[in-house]
Amino acid sequence: MELIEIELSEFSRRSRSVVVTHSSTELSRGLEYGERVLVLDGDGYRVAVVADIDFELADTTYRLVLGGRVSEEMAEEHLIGELDLTVPSMRRVSVDDVADLLARSGAVHRIPLQRQVARRLLDR
Repeated sequence: MELIEIELSEFSRRSRSVVVTHSSTELSRGLEYGERVLVLDGDGYRVAVVADIDFELADTTYRLVLGGRVSEEMAEEHLIGELDLTVPSMRRVSVDDVADLLARSGAVHRIPLQRQVARRLLDR
């Protein structure tokens, strides 16, 4: 998961959307439509999704839809890599774990999709 460090305006926080140019980030590659990223601003980490991409001759512009805040601990896990499911204590995911993760992601409005993902996680 990529990290984008920016200062969010009050308007961006309220509207839960921000426009970022590729040149203003330290990304090593371009982002893809629908890709999830972490945004770090003065208030901490947030999850975001690339909702729109505009290509121009000089730069690429991304519109990010901001999700919920995530703890520094959770952000570091996403930046370092996925959870290691070979560790026995990490194999079982409870319904509470899934609900907590979905609530933190800020994507609770996509309940049908989340139920499918939760069922797949629980079937592992």
